[in-house]
Amino acid sequence: MKIELLAPAGNFESLVAAVESGSDAVYIGGRKYSARASAGNFSEEEIIKAIEYAHKRNVKIYITINILLTDEELVDSLEYVQFLYNNDVDGIIVQDLGLLYWIKKHFPDMPVHCSTQMTIHNKDAVEILGKLGANRFVLAREMSIEAIKKLIESTNAETEIFVHGALCVSYSGQCLMSSFIGGRSGNRGRCAQPCRKKYMLVNLENNRDMKMKKKGYLLSLKDLNTIKHLDKIIKCGVKSLKIEGRMKKSEYVGIVVKHYKDVLNQVEKKNNLEISEDVERELEIAFNRGFTHGFLLNEKKHEIVNIERPNNKGVYIGKILWQKGNRAAILVENYNLNQGDGIEIISDNGASIGATISNIQKQSDDVLIINVHRKLIPGSKVYKTYDIGLNKKASEQYFYVNKRKIHLNAKLFAHIGNKLRIEVWDNEGHRVEVENSYVINEAEKVSTTRERIISQLVKTGDTPYIFDKIDVCMDDNIFVSISVLNEIRREALKRMDGVLSCRNRRKHCNFHKEDFISSFIPKKHTKIYEFHFSASIWDYDNVEAAIEGGAEYIYYGITDRIKEAIKLCHSNNKEIYFFLPSIIKDEEKDKYISIIKENDFDGIVISNISQLCFANIKPGLTVVGNFSLNVFNKRSMDLYLELGANIICPSVELNIKQLKSIAYNYGSSMELVVYGQLPLMTLEYCPVSLVSDCKECSHQRNYGLKDDKGVVFPIICKQYKTQLLNSHVLFVAEDMRKITSIGAKRMRLDFYRENRNDVKEIISLYKNYNNLDQHIHNKVIQRIKIAGHTKGHYFRGVD
Repeated sequence: MKIELLAPAGNFESLVAAVESGSDAVYIGGRKYSARASAGNFSEEEIIKAIEYAHKRNVKIYITINILLTDEELVDSLEYVQFLYNNDVDGIIVQDLGLLYWIKKHFPDMPVHCSTQMTIHNKDAVEILGKLGANRFVLAREMSIEAIKKLIESTNAETEIFVHGALCVSYSGQCLMSSFIGGRSGNRGRCAQPCRKKYMLVNLENNRDMKMKKKGYLLSLKDLNTIKHLDKIIKCGVKSLKIEGRMKKSEYVGIVVKHYKDVLNQVEKKNNLEISEDVERELEIAFNRGFTHGFLLNEKKHEIVNIERPNNKGVYIGKILWQKGNRAAILVENYNLNQGDGIEIISDNGASIGATISNIQKQSDDVLIINVHRKLIPGSKVYKTYDIGLNKKASEQYFYVNKRKIHLNAKLFAHIGNKLRIEVWDNEGHRVEVENSYVINEAEKVSTTRERIISQLVKTGDTPYIFDKIDVCMDDNIFVSISVLNEIRREALKRMDGVLSCRNRRKHCNFHKEDFISSFIPKKHTKIYEFHFSASIWDYDNVEAAIEGGAEYIYYGITDRIKEAIKLCHSNNKEIYFFLPSIIKDEEKDKYISIIKENDFDGIVISNISQLCFANIKPGLTVVGNFSLNVFNKRSMDLYLELGANIICPSVELNIKQLKSIAYNYGSSMELVVYGQLPLMTLEYCPVSLVSDCKECSHQRNYGLKDDKGVVFPIICKQYKTQLLNSHVLFVAEDMRKITSIGAKRMRLDFYRENRNDVKEIISLYKNYNNLDQHIHNKVIQRIKIAGHTKGHYFRGVD
């Protein structure tokens, strides 16, 4: 199996770099519906140009539509997909389940790739999405090679994994931090990267900083670099190796793609792997936050972060010796500096100064004198963050327009009395034929030789083509002018452009917006006259309090004292559901099957599409979908219900207007979260691992991360996965008349850290939302507001 090297491009210059330096495919985003909204991205005209450029060079183009879509956007995005389909895009990368469905319904031969934003981490997700028509699966970056190998062996799925570039600290698709802090949603392509900010690990019991005072960029992961392990990665059976970097410059793209392609070729041809120091150095200088081989190769969790800095680390050069006025001396210990290089000078207290070398003098073999305009501290470390020589080398050697050639063969026919004709074909079997209007005559003076014809035809100029072999079938003593030979060559290459640009040979589609709208008929409107309260509980001691407070459904999220919790609920005529964790790896599945089989739960709460497989473990289980399913529109809602869910909690990023629209048709199957310190991130890495081994999960309630504004985000551990909770509790008791007007069947309250008294009082408060002027309720309201609360996105939504 040929391994695909998939490169990023945020603009056309980067696309050229990706193609010419050796990529097999490039993923790009348009001006809308892309998860990298801040990248340059491509207009529709540029997309057409990109497809033509890549296809001529046998490189595929994948377009990202990898965000969650509202109902209105879903229809518009299908018109966009039709444009992409008709212009021969090779695949579309999606996050939204509804969009996946609609693409396969209207454009069944369009390959659809499930984005890493879909949190695909086990074989059940692959099988369910495969049945919906997905062609490729971008696996979660938290998966190991061993897990990936087993998944591929058991499913025979076409998979894609990241091998180089920036890493998200949260499972992709499960991060709400940017959304809830500033309204910029990662699920909508506008992440503000709060994970790259400074935090301090604190003890929540006494709100003191921990003794070790672990402070820094505690959520900022190092950059992934697996080039030394490509031989192991290839053996696991993955189809596509993906490089992150649509926000990076073209030089970065060219450098990384070139070296990864060289190593892939080396492994495939020689079955060995040798990485030179020069290659390692160039990858490091191109950009790095420190390198890690990540969860893919089982990096220790506490070693995957770079707590010292969140941006380009560069490479260490040396130290400041002295400064005299505007001149400073650097003791060079590693590499070298040149005029035009970028450096960063970091003192022991962490203060940094960036500069571009405008003038440099060599005092001795290891001492350089530079001009500076700010005061420096002797002993400060100097890092090279930009290498002008390497960037020049990249643009001159690694990539430039038409570096990558398409090899052609040709056969020219020149017989007296016939028109001049040429056949041209490539090594893949694409063939064109051109007949010129020029009729061959005998030469009156000087005849045209075979050598002369060939020498003229091989002049392909500024095209990506090169002729390997040209045969000429000709009569003796003929004459063909140079201009005619040039004309027939140009026309042949132009036709080859057209053939190669449309490699997928699709029939043109001409759907109209009305066709898309009319093809989906949601459920009929059902008015909800009453609703019920559910409560998710993460402490057995709170089960009784939830029942006493008035909760009608209990979602039990821990594995302790299960039978006691069930008995308590059933003796009080309350239903109890088992709340499955957000992440269940393949090797963990049997544990949860046993829990459901061996206990008398009335239902389950699923947090990932893969968990629909648990619905059939026992007959009669009610299936509730958590908001982590990222249901953003009616089509996705309808799909989950068709797949076996009974109740769905839509995305907590939707506002009241959007929720009302969904509830109009699906209110009887809809749940809303109206209280809770919601999880903002789900992590494989745990910040507490920086100071302890975390094996016993004893930090479940004790620790949090404090930001530079003093806001604390609690850390909890559930079923061996770490979650970072919001600093403020979602609290909308005073707005419940507006919330209930949405028309949902259930209202849910989540209790992660509250005590039994809190649980009972808060549920009672919500149950009595029509009468909140009672003294006891006022006390609870004030206590919550003082501690800090948010109304979430009910009244604002997300960008």
